[in-house]
Amino acid sequence: MGRGKGGYTEKQTSYRDSGGHKVTDSGAIFVGERYIDMGFMTVFRQEHPDQKNYDLTIKTSDDTEFVKNIEVKQVTSKNPSKVASNIKKAFRQVGDGGTVAIYLPNHTKCNSAISFVTKGFKEAQRKGFVKGPVEVWFNDKKNICFE
Repeated sequence: MGRGKGGYTEKQTSYRDSGGHKVTDSGAIFVGERYIDMGFMTVFRQEHPDQKNYDLTIKTSDDTEFVKNIEVKQVTSKNPSKVASNIKKAFRQVGDGGTVAIYLPNHTKCNSAISFVTKGFKEAQRKGFVKGPVEVWFNDKKNICFE
């Protein structure tokens, strides 16, 4: 229940990717569920070890329109350079025009977390790593977006 033709429109206790395998990436699940909460359909993408691929495809809840592709990177460090490095890796996977989601499982949306994430984003931008929107998701389910 809650699974459309290729994705989920309701939260589940476990998820399957587009190839039928159990999804174990807690960051992808966290971000995917936020989009489900906002009324979208979330498709967890099958991993292909020999190819560049991304974690999620977001569609309208009726599965008629594509919204965006997302690569999720989980960051536990407070180091801005680590954030920049993860942004670089994520855009290599999702490609130009895709969306990168940085998930901070150990941080709420507070000034200190926003500060190191902003520094990391600016470093990534300065080095030319940013190829599309970057969303930052905090463990309190709040987010910020850099364009």
